[in-house]
Amino acid sequence: MQLFMVPLPSRKKVDMVIVPATTGQMGVLPGHVATIAELKPGVLSVHEGSEMTKYFVSSGFVFIHANSFADIIAVEAVPLDRLDVNLVQKGLAEFTSKLSSATTDLEKAEAQIGIDVHSALNSALTG
Repeated sequence: MQLFMVPLPSRKKVDMVIVPATTGQMGVLPGHVATIAELKPGVLSVHEGSEMTKYFVSSGFVFIHANSFADIIAVEAVPLDRLDVNLVQKGLAEFTSKLSSATTDLEKAEAQIGIDVHSALNSALTG
């Protein structure tokens, strides 16, 4: 079986990575065609043999190289088991409230980003 390198959280050989690309979930296996994809808020899964580790990423990019190496550049990457669903739901409620009281385009955009990220977090933890 071929393996490829993913430096998240450190450089190591893995069997497969599934990333939340803006075009949809994308599975990356050894020998994958070279690709650049933008990441959206969601779950990034790292498969090593029979083990799977899931991370929540808020945004970023994945660079898949022809030599079975992938660079994952994420603004934030947090193991799912370190997230608190109650805090996520509280954050979602706060950003929803901020959106309803926003008066400027900047305030609306910031609140919407918060809603998008917290909604994706909530889905990752409850779905």
